Amino acid sequence: MIRKYYEITALCIMLAMLVAMVPAIKAEAVEPKMTYILSYSADLYISDSGEANITGYARGKSDVTSTYVSATLQRKSGNDWIDVESWEDSSTERYLSVLETYSVSRGTYRLVVTVTANTETKTVISNEKTY
Repeated sequence: MIRKYYEITALCIMLAMLVAMVPAIKAEAVEPKMTYILSYSADLYISDSGEANITGYARGKSDVTSTYVSATLQRKSGNDWIDVESWEDSSTERYLSVLETYSVSRGTYRLVVTVTANTETKTVISNEKTY
Protein backbone atom coordinates (compact mmCIF):
# COMPACT_ATOMS: atom_id res chain seq x y z
CA MET A 1 0.00 0.00 0.00
CA ILE A 2 2.78 2.46 0.92
CA ARG A 3 4.71 1.53 -2.22
CA LYS A 4 1.66 2.32 -4.38
CA TYR A 5 1.35 5.70 -2.62
CA TYR A 6 4.99 6.51 -3.46
CA GLU A 7 4.53 5.43 -7.08
CA ILE A 8 1.48 7.67 -7.47
CA THR A 9 3.30 10.58 -5.80
CA ALA A 10 6.31 10.14 -8.09
CA LEU A 11 4.04 9.99 -11.13
CA CYS A 12 2.27 13.22 -10.06
CA ILE A 13 5.61 14.98 -9.58
CA MET A 14 6.83 13.90 -13.03
CA LEU A 15 3.56 15.02 -14.61
CA ALA A 16 3.79 18.41 -12.88
CA MET A 17 7.36 18.86 -14.14
CA LEU A 18 6.29 17.99 -17.69
CA VAL A 19 3.40 20.46 -17.58
CA ALA A 20 5.75 23.17 -16.27
CA MET A 21 8.11 22.61 -19.21
CA VAL A 22 5.45 22.75 -21.95
CA PRO A 23 4.86 26.55 -21.94
CA ALA A 24 8.59 27.24 -22.37
CA ILE A 25 8.83 24.83 -25.27
CA LYS A 26 5.68 26.22 -26.86
CA ALA A 27 6.76 29.88 -26.53
CA GLU A 28 10.10 29.19 -28.17
CA ALA A 29 8.47 27.44 -31.10
CA VAL A 30 5.85 30.16 -31.63
CA GLU A 31 8.15 33.22 -31.55
CA PRO A 32 11.11 32.74 -33.89
CA LYS A 33 14.26 34.73 -33.25
CA MET A 34 14.06 38.16 -34.82
CA THR A 35 16.86 39.27 -37.12
CA TYR A 36 16.83 43.06 -36.69
CA ILE A 37 14.08 43.91 -34.18
CA LEU A 38 15.03 43.78 -30.51
CA SER A 39 11.66 44.85 -29.09
CA TYR A 40 8.40 46.47 -30.13
CA SER A 41 5.08 47.36 -28.54
CA ALA A 42 1.61 48.85 -28.91
CA ASP A 43 0.17 50.63 -25.89
CA LEU A 44 -3.23 52.29 -25.63
CA TYR A 45 -4.60 54.11 -22.62
CA ILE A 46 -7.94 55.95 -22.57
CA SER A 47 -8.62 58.39 -19.74
CA ASP A 48 -11.98 58.93 -18.04
CA SER A 49 -12.41 62.06 -20.18
CA GLY A 50 -11.92 60.15 -23.47
CA GLU A 51 -8.34 61.15 -24.26
CA ALA A 52 -6.49 58.24 -25.86
CA ASN A 53 -2.74 58.06 -25.32
CA ILE A 54 -1.17 56.12 -28.16
CA THR A 55 2.32 54.64 -28.15
CA GLY A 56 3.98 52.59 -30.86
CA TYR A 57 7.59 51.65 -30.22
CA ALA A 58 10.41 49.89 -32.04
CA ARG A 59 13.93 49.15 -30.89
CA GLY A 60 16.37 47.67 -33.36
CA LYS A 61 19.50 45.65 -32.79
CA SER A 62 22.93 47.26 -33.05
CA ASP A 63 23.25 46.75 -36.83
CA VAL A 64 19.95 48.49 -37.66
CA THR A 65 20.23 51.53 -39.94
CA SER A 66 16.54 52.36 -40.44
CA THR A 67 13.33 52.02 -38.43
CA TYR A 68 9.68 52.69 -39.19
CA VAL A 69 6.63 52.73 -36.91
CA SER A 70 3.00 52.95 -37.99
CA ALA A 71 0.22 53.19 -35.38
CA THR A 72 -3.46 52.87 -36.31
CA LEU A 73 -6.23 53.49 -33.80
CA GLN A 74 -9.23 51.26 -34.54
CA ARG A 75 -12.80 51.31 -33.20
CA LYS A 76 -14.96 48.20 -32.93
CA SER A 77 -18.13 48.24 -35.04
CA GLY A 78 -20.08 45.01 -34.60
CA ASN A 79 -17.55 42.27 -35.40
CA ASP A 80 -15.35 44.58 -37.50
CA TRP A 81 -12.56 47.00 -36.65
CA ILE A 82 -12.70 50.39 -38.39
CA ASP A 83 -9.61 52.62 -38.77
CA VAL A 84 -10.11 55.90 -36.91
CA GLU A 85 -6.72 57.61 -37.25
CA SER A 86 -3.17 56.67 -38.22
CA TRP A 87 0.27 58.04 -37.47
CA GLU A 88 3.70 57.03 -38.73
CA ASP A 89 7.33 57.99 -38.48
CA SER A 90 10.68 56.75 -39.75
CA SER A 91 14.27 57.25 -38.69
CA THR A 92 17.84 56.24 -39.37
CA GLU A 93 18.22 55.54 -35.63
CA ARG A 94 17.70 52.19 -33.84
CA TYR A 95 14.97 53.56 -31.55
CA LEU A 96 11.69 55.05 -32.69
CA SER A 97 8.42 55.89 -30.97
CA VAL A 98 5.12 57.29 -32.17
CA LEU A 99 3.48 59.12 -29.25
CA GLU A 100 0.09 60.74 -29.87
CA THR A 101 -3.09 61.80 -28.12
CA TYR A 102 -6.53 61.62 -29.67
CA SER A 103 -10.01 62.40 -28.33
CA VAL A 104 -12.34 59.42 -28.70
CA SER A 105 -16.09 59.00 -28.39
CA ARG A 106 -17.70 56.16 -26.43
CA GLY A 107 -16.77 52.75 -27.77
CA THR A 108 -14.17 49.98 -27.78
CA TYR A 109 -10.75 50.68 -29.26
CA ARG A 110 -7.46 48.99 -29.99
CA LEU A 111 -4.12 50.06 -31.44
CA VAL A 112 -2.43 48.23 -34.32
CA VAL A 113 1.29 48.93 -34.58
CA THR A 114 3.51 47.83 -37.44
CA VAL A 115 7.25 48.23 -37.03
CA THR A 116 10.10 47.73 -39.47
CA ALA A 117 13.81 47.57 -38.72
CA ASN A 118 15.91 47.32 -41.87
CA THR A 119 13.94 44.66 -43.80
CA GLU A 120 12.17 42.91 -40.90
CA THR A 121 8.53 43.80 -40.18
CA LYS A 122 6.31 42.84 -37.23
CA THR A 123 2.76 43.79 -36.26
CA VAL A 124 1.35 43.90 -32.73
CA ILE A 125 -2.16 44.69 -31.49
CA SER A 126 -2.82 46.25 -28.10
CA ASN A 127 -5.44 45.06 -25.65
CA GLU A 128 -8.93 46.39 -26.27
CA LYS A 129 -9.93 49.46 -24.25
CA THR A 130 -13.51 50.63 -23.72
CA TYR A 131 -14.50 54.23 -23.06
